[in-house]
This record gives sequence, structure tokens and C-alpha cells, in this order.
Amino acid sequence: MYLYSLRPMAVAPRWLGIGMAMLLLAGAAQAARNTDRAQPINVRADRFEGAASGQTQVLAGNVVITQGSLEAKADRGEIEQKDGEVTRTVLTGAPARLVQTLDDGSRMNAQAQEIVYDLAASTVELKGAAVLERPQGTLRSERVLYRVDSGALVAGEGVSGGVQLVIPPKPPAAAKPEGG
Repeated sequence: MYLYSLRPMAVAPRWLGIGMAMLLLAGAAQAARNTDRAQPINVRADRFEGAASGQTQVLAGNVVITQGSLEAKADRGEIEQKDGEVTRTVLTGAPARLVQTLDDGSRMNAQAQEIVYDLAASTVELKGAAVLERPQGTLRSERVLYRVDSGALVAGEGVSGGVQLVIPPKPPAAAKPEGG
């Protein structure tokens, strides 16, 4: 098993954005935990290919990336770099998964056949049987695009099958005690 741990140092800021931007899929209503951003990123995989200074690094087999309360799991991960900066990360699996505990203690779960974080475009894209589960409801589509800069979610654009949303009912308000 390959274990790669990124501690806060010169290379860490490039990696910190990868994990956190993917987890911003939690939506504008609930931000990712601020404490997660300050944690080291730990990467485990069965195999690693590529030089530390190479353009593309490949993680294969049981890929697990954790940072604070966030966890990403995939069969394969690719990290592309240009001039020493991470430009794109691709996680693939059957499915690839992201899980994070949100500030209010609830959980966000995302899964797709492919999860692409493009730093240059500031987007996270879930492709292929994408499912995003949040306390506000569940979103299913063949494609979900999250625009990191604006917080906008776009789903179903340019794909067949459209979008399915399931919005849970609001829980009933607690009854007030009589005489109070």
C-alpha cells in the first residue's frame, strides 16, 4: 500500500485546494468545515506511478484521500500538474465517493463514476450516475457541475435523463408545553 501524507509545507497549499474544492459540493447553504482546511491531507493507495516532479501522478487501487472530516474514495486517481502547480484532479470508481461532515453536524455524500476538479476553471464535475445527497435533499443526474467561485450547481445540462430531485418534508415543529 502506498501512503502519501501532505503536511503543511511549501507543497501543501496546492493540495489543500483539491480536497476542499471537491467537498464544496455541500452547497452554498452549508460551507465545508473551516477546521478541515487546516488539516493535513493524507492519501493512501495500493500503487503510485509518477515522479514527484512529474506532470501526471497516478494513484491506483483502494485510493483514499482524507482531510479532517472529509473522505474521498476511488479506484483510481490522477493528479495533473503544470509548472509545479496542481491543475486538475480526476477520481474514478464504481463509483468514486466523497463524504464530509458539515458545520451543523449533518453529512454530505457525493458519488459518480468520475469526479473531476479543474482548478483553472474552478469547477468540480460529477459525471456518470451522479448522486449528491445533502440535508436539503438528493440530486441525481448523469452530470452535476459545481462552480467553486459562485457556489452554483448545474445538473442535467447537455445529458439525457435530466435531473431528479428529492426534497424531504420539513420536520414538524416541536410542540410547545402548555402553560408556557
